[in-house]
Formats: sequence, C-alpha cells, structure tokens
Amino acid sequence: MKRILMMTCLFVLLMPDKSQAQMAAAASVGWDISHSVELPIARDSVWSLLKDHSLVSKLSNEYTQSIVNKDNVMPILRETTFKDGTKREELLSQLEEQHRFLVFKINDSSLPQGIKSVQIAIFTKEKEDQLTEINWKIIMEGDREAKKKYLEVLKIEIGEYEKGFQNYLQAKPKIIRAVSMQ
Repeated sequence: MKRILMMTCLFVLLMPDKSQAQMAAAASVGWDISHSVELPIARDSVWSLLKDHSLVSKLSNEYTQSIVNKDNVMPILRETTFKDGTKREELLSQLEEQHRFLVFKINDSSLPQGIKSVQIAIFTKEKEDQLTEINWKIIMEGDREAKKKYLEVLKIEIGEYEKGFQNYLQAKPKIIRAVSMQ
C-alpha cells in the first residue's frame, strides 16, 4: 500500500514539470509573417468582403485576379490566379464563420524549390465601433534562403491586399444620371 501511495505522489510531483515543458515548447513557435491593418468598417462587413471571391481583384489592388473553388467540401481545393498569370493551388482547411477567420495551406505543387510548407491564417478582430483589424499570419518551413525570398513575395501580396482594401473602402460610389424615357 505504501508503494502505491509513493508512486502516486511521485507521479503527481512530476506531472507539473512535464506540462510546463510542453507549454514552453508550444509558446516558442512563432509566425514568419504577422501583419495587421485596421479598416473603418464593421467586422461582419470585412468578413463578407474576405469571402466574396468576385471582389478579390479589387480588394488585392489587382494583384490577385481570381480565386476559384475546385470543390465545395472541406478542405476546399482552390486555385488563385495572379496578375502575371501565375497560378497557386491552395487547400482551405478552416473557414470559421463564428470567429471570422480562415486558414489555408499552399499545395506542395505550388511551392518554390526549397520550401516545404506554407500555412496562411487570416483573422479579423473587432477593435471598436465600426473599426476592424485584419491579421495575416504566415508560418513557413524550408531552406533559409528560399524562405527569405518567398517571404518577400508573400509580403508584397499582403501589401497589395492592404492597399486594395483601403482603396475599395475609400472609393466613392459612381453616380449615374437618370435618363428620362420619352
């Protein structure tokens, strides 16, 4: 009986150290890119814009020409076409309506040489009344030099989305004069 009690005490004493070590390891994982922009509209409106593929060209400052879903079952395979004609296949693995975020992975076939994986998360956060923050977070695995080059490409893409959103939200509606029918 003493032996069982002693083993239980030993187990309890060792358990916090192990869990703390796991928490420390989990906390040390960082993003390769973490970029945010504040927009002067409600979070639900930002979320609607992010999901509307018909607006992707305007919202990306013409950098991205189209996003086409290849299927409708999660994870959703989709193809993104850029202004220079290049295409990228992505696998949309999370589309969280309640928390207004999405996560996708760039397919291996679309990755440049030296890059093993790229995962992109786009979060929305309500800041105050009619003010929303979009956060792009990217984690990448690969060779150091290849990562450095591809991170620059992705930073340009995010920068174009930032410009596109700002231009789209500042655009004034076009007024079309009414024509009288005779």
